[in-house]
Amino acid sequence: MNSGERVTVKRESTANFSRLPARLRRLMNERICDVLWMMRASTAQAPVKRYVENLYEELAGAGLRNLRPEVYFGNEWFSPGGVPAIAMPFYLAHDDLREIELLLTGSVEGGTPSAMRKLLRHEAGHSFDHGYRIPRDFQWRSTFGRDPGVYRPEVYVPDVLSPDHVTHLPGHYAQAHPDEDFAETFAVAITPEMDWESKYRNRPGALRKLRFVRSLIRRHGSQGLREKTIVRTSDASRMRISLARHYEVRLMNEARWERQLRRLAASS
Repeated sequence: MNSGERVTVKRESTANFSRLPARLRRLMNERICDVLWMMRASTAQAPVKRYVENLYEELAGAGLRNLRPEVYFGNEWFSPGGVPAIAMPFYLAHDDLREIELLLTGSVEGGTPSAMRKLLRHEAGHSFDHGYRIPRDFQWRSTFGRDPGVYRPEVYVPDVLSPDHVTHLPGHYAQAHPDEDFAETFAVAITPEMDWESKYRNRPGALRKLRFVRSLIRRHGSQGLREKTIVRTSDASRMRISLARHYEVRLMNEARWERQLRRLAASS
């Protein structure tokens, strides 16, 4: 994943951003770090701050008072490997950046209150995994499966009727990879006021996973984190790539993934 941190020279984009209004086109050749600085963007400001504080309340309500993942702006939604932190895409920092994202990609991941909360819960699942160094022991593997060795959650063909997976993020994302299955199950387990025992009573595989995650939460809830080091991978405040180049590369990669997914679906 290219954070753009090694790019130090601002380059003019050759892409066509004509669909953007002039006030937004003027931003495209600016470096991401400079745009965020000009906008005084911070996760400590509303409205993002409100969602982060809400996540901490949900974690505490689930029994995880010591888990408070650091949240920062990155290039996309993810939790850095082995680190109890959450990166959210920089376009959520300001309305102008959200508008650019919408006009160029057709959607804004995390752009609604419901989507924001769901994504934060999902990434908190990875942070729980990282912070407590949840072992991939026999019980974990027998519940979520073995690591296939290749992590490509953007390319998968889900079984929409699977009784073995929870439904949380769109696209049956729990089926993308065992690690994503774990994070999705965690997200459902901590969702306030959800009676998942009843909701998943006819999906035995999913229910078994939820009970396993609940047991992990109870086991670690009163413990301090085993991993406290925070490394801000792909920190948007340090990205020296231009907005234009970011979208050029991203849209090119997404087009390639879509072609691979179509080939995979055709062969399955």
